[in-house]
Formats: sequence, C-alpha cells, structure tokens
Amino acid sequence: MPCYFCEQEHREYYSGYWCKSCRELKNICNVYGYKRSLDILKKVCIRTEEQLENKIHQNKNKKTEEKDTKNNVPPVEKNKIITRSQYNSNN
Repeated sequence: MPCYFCEQEHREYYSGYWCKSCRELKNICNVYGYKRSLDILKKVCIRTEEQLENKIHQNKNKKTEEKDTKNNVPPVEKNKIITRSQYNSNN
C-alpha cells in the first residue's frame, strides 16, 4: 500500500500511514514545527527568478576567468628534463 504523503513508496508498516522517508520528515516537522520546516524548505530549495539569473551570471563569469587563466599558462613540453635549479627558479 502506498504512503499517504509521497504516494510512491510502500508504507513502513501495514497499519501505518507513512513510508520510512516520510516518517522521518514528519518527525523533523514535529520537532522543529511545520511552519519553520516549510520556511526552511522554501528558502533552501526554491529559487526566485532573480536568484537564478544571479547564479547564471556567476557561472558565466567563472567560466570566463577559467579561460583567461588557461590562456596565460605556457604549454608544458612533454618528457623534458628539469633540473633542480630550474625548478626552484620557477617557484
């Protein structure tokens, strides 16, 4: 029989109403309060259009900075032997 809350998982007990995950969620709401739990879920899980646009803008800037730093790095020659003095002078 399906859970009364998620309607996807099977109930934990035959005479119970909730699956294991929904029972845990219900217990958290009983401890912290349903209103507070709902407010936390809304703040953490739901994004506004402004927040989405800001995240997109941040990711675009981050990718551009990564491209800039990759272009400034000189290519490394494969199988080139580097002496200790050359290594220390580079660092």
